Formats: sequence, C-alpha cells, structure tokens
Amino acid sequence: MKFLVLLSGCGLGDGSQIEEVMLTYLVLDKYGAEYDPAAVDMIATGVNHLTEKTEGLRNVLAESARIGRGRIKNLAEVDLDQYDGLIIPGGIGLLTSYKESSIVHETLQDFYRNRKPILGMCSAIALLKKHISPIIFKQFDETIGAKGYVFDGDFNTYYTPAFRASQDMYEVLQGIDSMIRAVVDD
Repeated sequence: MKFLVLLSGCGLGDGSQIEEVMLTYLVLDKYGAEYDPAAVDMIATGVNHLTEKTEGLRNVLAESARIGRGRIKNLAEVDLDQYDGLIIPGGIGLLTSYKESSIVHETLQDFYRNRKPILGMCSAIALLKKHISPIIFKQFDETIGAKGYVFDGDFNTYYTPAFRASQDMYEVLQGIDSMIRAVVDD
C-alpha cells in the first residue's frame, strides 16, 4: 500500500503534531508501506512554541518540510490516483490553516468518493467533520483512549484520539499502530 501523509506545518501549536507524524512514519515502515508526506503551499500565522503566542507568518509547505523526511510534496501537485489511503496526523495547523482550504477539501473528497481509507488522529476529527461529513463517527465513544481506534464504515474512515486522549507516547503508538495495521491487513 502507498499512503499520502497530510502535514500542516511543524509543531503542535500551528502545524502537525510532530510526535504523531514520527510515530506514523515508524508504523508505516514497520508494515513496509510506502508513503509520501505532502502539505499546502500557503502562508499562515505562526506560533512561538515557547510562549504559545502568535508570531509572524510561516509557509506551511516549508515548515512541513522540516518533518517531511526530505521528500515533501506540494499537495496541489500530487497525483492522488497514486495513493491507496490518506493519513492525517493531528495538530492545531489542521484547524488554523486547512479548515477553509479548497485543496484540502478536494483531496479529502477524492479519497472519500473513491472509497480509499482516510486515517485521522487527534484534531483531525474536526477536519474530517468539516470536509467529509458532520455526522462522521456518530457512534464515536470518547472513552476509547489513545490505545484504540474507531472505524466508520459509511465513510471508510478511521480515527484514533492519540495525544488528545493521553500524553503517554507508547499508548499513542499502540493506537496509531492498530489503526494502520487494520488498513494494511485489509
């Protein structure tokens, strides 16, 4: 399988949650899955992660390159037909940068229409509700914890709360691993 990994910058406060991205790469490597990170080439407000205050502007694609493993792609130039699934690590950048993004909307809709699995973590649930359907994960049980995941068959979408449910990196790894394994083994 080959996955597209949607990044929204570098750092929880204004981009992708770095630990969730690294754990995703680790699990994808574990299962021998191919993947390409991608982000939108756009300017967004930055956050000083030391003070947690807004600070200047940043380029989302350039910031994502920091954790894009040297092979980041501009989402606008990606051929979505090359990918079997989409993975969206969490982070506030998903909400601040991508909530109104037409290219992100089109990307999510393409995976949804083609019944390709979409896997989200942490804050990605808000992005999925905005760009796929507000009733996605209507049976979502907030008590699943970081070790688990939920699947919505109507939308072929998976979700693990990750750091939204725990600060224990090993628990978050277990949730990401079980979610990705469910798709790779399918």
